[in-house]
Amino acid sequence: MIVLLLVASFLILVPMLSYLSAKRLVGRKIDSKLNGNRMLYFYSQNCSPCRAMTPIVDRLAGQYEGIVKVDVREDPETSRTFNIRATPTLVLMKDNVVTQVALGAKTESQMETMLKKLA
Repeated sequence: MIVLLLVASFLILVPMLSYLSAKRLVGRKIDSKLNGNRMLYFYSQNCSPCRAMTPIVDRLAGQYEGIVKVDVREDPETSRTFNIRATPTLVLMKDNVVTQVALGAKTESQMETMLKKLA
């Protein structure tokens, strides 16, 4: 019974920590090599939702400027700068300030709505 409670607590606590970390990022000015008005897409090649989202991000990158893909394993420094704890994560930056963080898989229309905020 104790093991079951520990596992349940872990399964609840980890997503909550990711959410709180993302929420604290909003409004922060970030100095990084990715400054400007951008949508940053943090992903991992081992992440199943990321594999579904990546072709959509690639397609949108052909239509909109400022989309940057960041593989968390290939660029851990940038992932640490943005305190990324889960993939996929979308970070919207305007004038070097984080304006929105979206955790988890998103649809094309949800991403387009975010990108329109950059204009």
